[in-house]
Amino acid sequence: MKLINLKVEYFGPFEAEEINFESLNNKLFLISGRTGSGKTMIFDAIVYALYGSASTTGRDEESLRSQFAPVDKQAQVKLTFEVRGKEYTVERTLKYHKPGNKSATPPKAVLYDSENNILAGKLNEVRDTVEDIVKLNRAQFRKILILPQGEFKELLVSSSTDKQEILRTLFQTGRFLNFELNLKDKLKEQSAEAAKLDMRISERVKHIHTEDIDITEQQEFPNYNIVLEYADGVIFSYEKKLEELTEDGKKLKTELENNTQALLKKQQHNEQINKLNQLTESIDALKSQTESIDIWRKEINDFETVSSIKYELLRRKELARSVDEINEALTKEKEQQSELSEQLKNSKTQLEQAEENIPDMNKRQQQYYSRESFLATSYEALNDDIAALSAELEQKETKAKVLTSSAKDTKAQLEKLSATRSDASELQEHHIELRDKCSKLEAEAVAAHADQALLDERSEIKNSIEVNNRKLAELKEEVKLFNSNLADYDEETVQTINHLINHLELGAACPVCEQNILELPESGGFSEEDRLQLNTLQEKLSEHEEANQKRVVRIDVIDELLKDKEHKDPSVLDTELEKLKEQKDTMGRKLAQINSELEQKEQLNNELSRQNENIHTLQLKNQEMKNTADQLSEKQHNFKEVTGFTDYNDFKVHMSNEHKFIKEFQASLNQLKEEVNSLTNQQELSSLKVKSLEADSEKTAASLTQFNSEIDTFMKVHKYSAQDVLYKIIHDESIPVKKNKVKSFDDENLSLKNHLDELKKNLESTEKFSTDEDVRAVSEAETALESAREYYAAVNERKNQNISSRNYLAELIDTFNASYEEFSQLNELVEAVQGKKGQKVSLERYVLTYFLERILDLANVRLTAMTNHRYKLQRSMKKVNRYSGLDIEVFDYYNNQARNINSLSGGETFQASLVLALALNEALQQESGGITLDTMLIDEGFGTLDHETLEVAISTLIDLQTTGKTIGIISHVEELKERMEHILYVKPDNERSTTEIVTL
Repeated sequence: MKLINLKVEYFGPFEAEEINFESLNNKLFLISGRTGSGKTMIFDAIVYALYGSASTTGRDEESLRSQFAPVDKQAQVKLTFEVRGKEYTVERTLKYHKPGNKSATPPKAVLYDSENNILAGKLNEVRDTVEDIVKLNRAQFRKILILPQGEFKELLVSSSTDKQEILRTLFQTGRFLNFELNLKDKLKEQSAEAAKLDMRISERVKHIHTEDIDITEQQEFPNYNIVLEYADGVIFSYEKKLEELTEDGKKLKTELENNTQALLKKQQHNEQINKLNQLTESIDALKSQTESIDIWRKEINDFETVSSIKYELLRRKELARSVDEINEALTKEKEQQSELSEQLKNSKTQLEQAEENIPDMNKRQQQYYSRESFLATSYEALNDDIAALSAELEQKETKAKVLTSSAKDTKAQLEKLSATRSDASELQEHHIELRDKCSKLEAEAVAAHADQALLDERSEIKNSIEVNNRKLAELKEEVKLFNSNLADYDEETVQTINHLINHLELGAACPVCEQNILELPESGGFSEEDRLQLNTLQEKLSEHEEANQKRVVRIDVIDELLKDKEHKDPSVLDTELEKLKEQKDTMGRKLAQINSELEQKEQLNNELSRQNENIHTLQLKNQEMKNTADQLSEKQHNFKEVTGFTDYNDFKVHMSNEHKFIKEFQASLNQLKEEVNSLTNQQELSSLKVKSLEADSEKTAASLTQFNSEIDTFMKVHKYSAQDVLYKIIHDESIPVKKNKVKSFDDENLSLKNHLDELKKNLESTEKFSTDEDVRAVSEAETALESAREYYAAVNERKNQNISSRNYLAELIDTFNASYEEFSQLNELVEAVQGKKGQKVSLERYVLTYFLERILDLANVRLTAMTNHRYKLQRSMKKVNRYSGLDIEVFDYYNNQARNINSLSGGETFQASLVLALALNEALQQESGGITLDTMLIDEGFGTLDHETLEVAISTLIDLQTTGKTIGIISHVEELKERMEHILYVKPDNERSTTEIVTL
């Protein structure tokens, strides 16, 4: 990643600042400036632009906004950077509370590419997209590309546990821990699955049926193979049982078939007798319908005869109706023809009269069109516009006079103010000087108070030790008195015996004779009460000795803290600090006063510029209005001369009347022409219709005469009296129904006679047989067979259930065996990944160790050169607990032994931290091919180096820079300014700062 350009507004001490990093890319440069000028704020701006938070721990978003920012302005930061040859720009505005608003104005963010295509437009989207482009999150970015003040040596001195979190984040080894946890979860699942399978197998065995066979039910088995053998035996027994039931069923079925056959034969005979009786009754019923059927036969015959002339009858009626309709239409059309002739004559007369007025109308129309342009809206309001413009022009001239007077007053106020920027700058520097002195003195006073508190604490502890020593002496005398009461033992022996007795337990082995203790002995020479009292004294003695020991340790700590410190009187420092603060406050008030005057001066200048600009604008506007007034007057004169009217409303009414008259005349003329044309066409059409109707009437009458002749001939032949009779016969709608009924009667009569003859021929007797005994025998046989079938089905179902249970058990047992095998293999893998085998190192810790040692190897290449081959960094092999293994120690070749990293001096610690940071940067870039680490910014440490070590450190960074890296350093070391060719200066001015890039 390369920085291209950084632009900030109201961010920290920067009001509106832009830093172009292109001239610094692939170079080693220094960021220089006074304390508090805003050097670190440049790093904060870069990190905030990318991730939405500062690089410095403890700085929240609102603290980044400039204290001097106007209330209506938002703080902004814009960063352009390059990753893998592509440019990106990210812009952010900071959250802030605007006075008067209850809620804060929210922050905003947008990210776009070099072609201004927006890639993300929301806070979280911008952060996620930046992480995807840079391939680093904020924590990784701060540890690799930007090394903030106070966190430079974090990786070097952090504990093994903290280092694990750092390396886990940078090298993403959490996936190995997740792999281990997933394996453990899988192992639990596998174990639970095996338990479920075992339970399901046991439960399924209970489902095996044995109630129909001579096998005792069994539910406990030594192994799963015997379960399947038991199930196979039960199934075999059920198959034998079903064979027996099949033979019994065959016998019952044969008996039922015999009984059913005998019953069926008798029932068929009885049914034939019933059918014979029914046929006889049906034939008798048909005979009663013969008379009505004969009548229908005659009606059907008449209908078929008349149907031969049906067309002529229907056509004759249509022709008669058509003759009447044609004659009626012919009469109406002749009447309409006469009316049209009269209307056409009148319309022609009116048209001739209208055409005589056309020349006069043409003249009026030409005059109307020549005046029509004056009907525009601008002429209607012309008088009002002239009056309004004159009034407005008078107001503008008055306002111009007022503005001119106000500008003179503002200029007079400005001349009275004498404050200058140089005065303010001088006071600002003096105020900052006093503020720095106050801060330094305040820190000395706080340190003095802290030292005084330590001295007071030390004195109190010494007094406590003296009091405790007196108490110890008293307790020792009491113990000595107890021990002196033993006549046979000296004091040391008594104490040993009592110590042994106090550690004996009933039922346990004696540590001396190794015999089991059945009864606890009393103390040597003491009763139980004495022994308890002595124990209490010894416990108190131990407590006081331990308390003294803690106090002595605390005194050693206080002495170490106060070592080599010059003791200062806090009260003297407080007095001096109060005086200095009073001077600083006085200077602050003077500075505020002169700043206020400068601000007032700036406001008056702005006001004067605004007033002069307004006066000039007003003068231009007045001249423009005068020109407009002249144009309107000319327009009014032209209207009066052309139209001849002085009042516009009169002219408008006249023009409206003219337009209406012309329009009505033209419409009337056109209507008359259209009416004449229309009537002429209608008259011609009416004549054609009369001729057509006369021809149709003659033709239809001839056809009607012909059809009447044919119908009369038919009536004479078949002896019908009138045409109405014929029409009634052919329109009889009941004929189809009567035809169907006659046919059905004939078919049914023939069928009944045939069936009756067939039955009489086949019957041996006309008497019915009794079937009660046969029905009872069939019912009993059916009941017995049904019971046998139901039992067979139940036994067969239980056999099938046993087969299903056996197959299911076989599947469960196979699944259980496979699951147990997988569980065993998975358990071995989990133990290996957790570090319970071999070297007792978990998978993630093994990977972290590999990365740490790789980083240390890269770091030692530079560290040995920087320390003249004295130091190298190595991983500590001490095992304190299971989280150990990532601690770093330093090996000193001068002493040929390793020692704690905290034993290094400040300069040596910076050297080790620097090479470790460079090695981490290099290792991460090698490991993650997608990450381009072209930039490193360092904010700390060079002031702790001596001249020779500083030379080596700078040479190391120069060598690194020659490989294409951009390296920026924040430092106050003057020697670095002499060595650096490229310097980014941060210059404070009052509470604002500016930047400048200088190349020597």
